[in-house]
Amino acid sequence: MLLGPILSVLLILACGGDPLGRLQEARRLREAGKPEEAIRILSDLSGRLPKDYDVHYELARALNRAGRHSDALTAISTAIEARPSAIEARAMRGEILGILERDDEAFSELRGVVAADPGRAGVHRVMAILHARAGRMQQAANQFEKEIAVTPDDTDTLAEYSTFLMQTGKVAEAATILERAQGIAPDSARVLKVLAEVRIKQGRHREGLELQARALAADPTDTDLLVAHADALGAYGRAEEARALLQGALDRGVRDARLHVALSKESLDRLETEVALAHADQAIAIDPASAAAHAQRGKVLLRLGKPEEALADYQEASRIDPTDPYAYFYMGSVVEKQGDLEKALLLYRQSLKLDPYNPKAHYASGMVLMRLGRGEEAREALARHAEIMQKLRDRKSSGVAFAD
Repeated sequence: MLLGPILSVLLILACGGDPLGRLQEARRLREAGKPEEAIRILSDLSGRLPKDYDVHYELARALNRAGRHSDALTAISTAIEARPSAIEARAMRGEILGILERDDEAFSELRGVVAADPGRAGVHRVMAILHARAGRMQQAANQFEKEIAVTPDDTDTLAEYSTFLMQTGKVAEAATILERAQGIAPDSARVLKVLAEVRIKQGRHREGLELQARALAADPTDTDLLVAHADALGAYGRAEEARALLQGALDRGVRDARLHVALSKESLDRLETEVALAHADQAIAIDPASAAAHAQRGKVLLRLGKPEEALADYQEASRIDPTDPYAYFYMGSVVEKQGDLEKALLLYRQSLKLDPYNPKAHYASGMVLMRLGRGEEAREALARHAEIMQKLRDRKSSGVAFAD
């Protein structure tokens, strides 16, 4: 049983130097969040030891951490060739295949892992994510439950399952699981973050804001959370705190387009359009591929009475992110004002195709249809608008957060 590892060590020693020490150094670098540095060491080692399992397995982990998933797949396949019985390598290969959206291959690999090791941690979680992505919600829930049975105290899995439940409308169930996770790890930033979102959805806004603040204290580097917290503060009448939070991040040297987008929105709310435009410009300078930054710049330009420039930004936003319904909606509003009603209607309908529950788009399409003399279609669109607005009012009055 020990012959394979012994031969591997002998081969490493035969190469000269200290490859084992270099392998350990690479592992430490990956764990410290420096995967590219680890990759450089491991790439050298893999050239010297082209069939060594440990080197290629660790290389796959570093490449995967660095987001180089196709290269990681090649590395883990080489590791499996070196040691076909390695369950941990096959589990990683299934996970990487899932990331690459090669779902059938991923399921095949992961089912083999489960058959060989039914209690292996992490495998059912990956399968749950794959099922959810395919819209198989019950199968996803079943896999999450299996994962929790294997690792009942894994707060990351509990938080991920709670997020899934929340997205499927099971907010109360998500809250119950998160309360359990918080009991296990009271200071987990991830648990606090998701629980905050649940509390806000439950209408428990003050508690949600407090949890967001605690999550930020636990992980000050989470810019997504910082922006979400600032947005929530602004929504609940604490705009000054929101602005101070965002500006404080910039003052600390955080260079992130999302901060400038958020500050642009906040400035626009205060009617400081030039400041809002400057922040939108800065966001684009930091990240030209940010659809949100271009869309925000479009909003500011519309407020400044520059519809042609605004339209160009919305077009760029939709080019970068064709799945964003709001870029199409605002393009439609500009085109409608320019008098091209048929094109405006097409844009509103494209927006509704991506988000069928946007009341503004239903109302806008209804008014355009009315102007086009298509009365019956117009009445249907306006009735849909009224129906959605009533549902939103009902949800707000029942204590559920107004916006999803």
